[in-house]
Amino acid sequence: MREINIDQTYKVSNTFRHHHCFENNCLVNNHESDNKEATKSSELTETEIQKQLASRLAPQPYQLIGEEVSYRLDKKVAQWPIEYVLIWFNLIGGSDYIKNLLENRVDGDLLLRITEDELRDDIGIHNGIMNKRIMRELNNLKQSADYSSIDSTGLNSVLKSINSEYSVYTYPMLNAGVNVDSIRFLTDDQLKNVCGISNGIHRSCIKDSIQNMSGYTENVDKPFDAFISYRRSTSYVLASLLKVYLEIRGYKVFIDMKRSNDAKHRHDVLQTVKQSKNFIIALTKDSLVKHSKVSLDGDIESLDMISEEVATAKQSQCNIIPVLDNFSWSSPVPDGLKNLNMYNSISWVHDYQDACINKLVKFMIK
Repeated sequence: MREINIDQTYKVSNTFRHHHCFENNCLVNNHESDNKEATKSSELTETEIQKQLASRLAPQPYQLIGEEVSYRLDKKVAQWPIEYVLIWFNLIGGSDYIKNLLENRVDGDLLLRITEDELRDDIGIHNGIMNKRIMRELNNLKQSADYSSIDSTGLNSVLKSINSEYSVYTYPMLNAGVNVDSIRFLTDDQLKNVCGISNGIHRSCIKDSIQNMSGYTENVDKPFDAFISYRRSTSYVLASLLKVYLEIRGYKVFIDMKRSNDAKHRHDVLQTVKQSKNFIIALTKDSLVKHSKVSLDGDIESLDMISEEVATAKQSQCNIIPVLDNFSWSSPVPDGLKNLNMYNSISWVHDYQDACINKLVKFMIK
C-alpha cells in the first residue's frame, strides 16, 4: 500500500479531536457497562474497537508537531480487521463516517468489495464529490494492496502487466474464481457480469491481451464443454452425478466409463481431454492415495490415469476445477497432483447439490 501523507496541520487537529471523542465515548460506554451484565462474545465490541483506534491515534500528535509523518498499514488489505478500516478512513478524511462503518462491521474484505452506491446508501456518503474522492482513494488502495496470500497463480501480476490500473479488478476476479489459467477463456459477458468490469474499454483491452498470451487456445476449437476425471474405485458416484447434472443443463460432457488401460483407448481418452474446455476432477476420500485399489469390475486401478489426464489438461490449457466430497488436501497427495489445490475448487454437499452445480457452472468457461 502506498504511503498516505496527510497535511500535518489537519492531521494534528483531526487526530486530537477524534482521540478525545473516542476517549469520551469509551468512558461513557465503560460507565454504562458497569451497570449491566457482561455478555459472552467472541467478537470485538464497538468499545474495544474505539479503544484500540484511540490508542493508535493518541501518540500521533506528539510525533507530528513540526514534522510530516506517514502512517503505514499492512498491505494485506483483504485481511484487515475493522479497526484498520477505521484508521484508513480517518487518514483519508472520512472520519465522519466511522460510526456507520462500525455499525456495518466493514472489514478489509468488505472494503475491497464495496461499491459507490453502497458508500452512498449504507455508509451515508451522500456528497457526490466526497463519494468520488473516497472511491479514488479506494482504487489507489486496491492497486497497491498485497494479494499474495489469496492469489497463488499471480493473477494480480498479469492484470498489472496489461495496465497498472487494472489491478483494481484483482479482488473481484479472485472472488469469482478466476486465476491465471482460467482468465484465458473468459468471455466479455463473464468479465462484465461475473467479474464486475463495467468499463467496456477495459474489458476489450484485457481480452486482447490474454488472447496474445503464450499458450492461449480459442474455445471454439474444443467441442466438449467438460471432461470429468475420476478414480473408479472411489469417486465413480460423484463423477456420474456431475455428468447427469451438467447434461440436464445442456452441457456436452465426456466421462470415461471403461477406465481401461488399453493403449488405443487411453490415447482416445487423452485426445478428448484436449478437446474439452473444462477439466473437472472428482475427488473423494482416498481418491489420491498412492497405493492401488480394486475397482468396481475387479481390475487393479492406479493413479496413472488421473495423472495423465491432469497433465494433458494443463498442457491443453483446460480450465481445471476440482470437486471435493469429503476430501482433504492435508492427506497424502502424489507430487504430480499436489498443485491441484491451487485451482478454485467446489466443496460438494449432498444436501445442496443444486447449489453446488450452480457454483460449478459459474466457474466453468463456455
